[in-house]
Amino acid sequence: MFGKTTLFTLLAIFCVSEANSARAACTLPNTLTNGQTADATLVMADFNALVACLTAAAPGGSANSIQYNNGSGALAGVGPLTDGQLVIGATGGVPQAQNLTAGSGITITNAPGSITISSAGGAGGSVSPFYDANVIPLTKPTASSFTVANSTGNTGTLTDMASRGVVLSTPGSGNVNTTMEQPIVNSSAFTVTALVYPVGYLNSNWFWGICVKDTSGKYAAFGFRNQTPVSYFKFSNINTYNSSSTSTGIVNAQNPIWVKLQAASGTFTFSFSFDGEHFNPGWSVSMTDYLTSNLSTVGIFILNNTTGRDFPLDVLSWTNTTP
Repeated sequence: MFGKTTLFTLLAIFCVSEANSARAACTLPNTLTNGQTADATLVMADFNALVACLTAAAPGGSANSIQYNNGSGALAGVGPLTDGQLVIGATGGVPQAQNLTAGSGITITNAPGSITISSAGGAGGSVSPFYDANVIPLTKPTASSFTVANSTGNTGTLTDMASRGVVLSTPGSGNVNTTMEQPIVNSSAFTVTALVYPVGYLNSNWFWGICVKDTSGKYAAFGFRNQTPVSYFKFSNINTYNSSSTSTGIVNAQNPIWVKLQAASGTFTFSFSFDGEHFNPGWSVSMTDYLTSNLSTVGIFILNNTTGRDFPLDVLSWTNTTP
């Protein structure tokens, strides 16, 4: 015959089995068979095992928490989560409740049961997915780090943009020049890299490019002219055009384009790129082909001879370093 304690134990086992059919059954230390006299020690051991099993199987944390195995045979809870939070893994540690973090040009809006990810837009807009700072780093220039030089009668300006860089603007009054310049970091070896966007519609004669000036005031400039062939320009001073040479190749330099000028081993090497990573050769010439060996500044040169059309040039990224 079973005693009352044994009967209670069997009922408890039955209740646990029925109430938790989707959960593995608890393991008891002792198995009582039909006809066996129940020993109180054995019955209490089974009872205590049931209590421990049910306690361990109880939900962890407060209401609406997400459950995880705490590593000790019991459940623990993460949360409850706030709007937009997700459970994120942490190697070797407890899962964390965290919100997504917006990167550059991205906004995240959290609401009950939803997360909305969108482009930030706003003032200045985005440059282009091809020039995303998360993919290719951009180094934003500031107007205060350059000196602006204007040819006679020219009121060209350099101004900071709201969020992306600077604008070098030359008025369309016919055959006027404007530069933005800063000291060369090393007169014999340097690398200047810029992301430039000519935002004006141009016709007739025009040129823009990276320029180098020597202490005598002469400029050598490498860039693009008119129908956008790669060109090498020489100016006796900011007012005076000297001569130019043009390649037969044509590139669309009225779109955002990366330009690079390297000075090394006595040679200027100009190259350009549309993705910021793979640069195409544009021009190579001796550093003393036109300039003296005493270099002073490097920057951007605009020649605007398109009467009636201003020439704004966005400089979105700029670095001036030694090799």
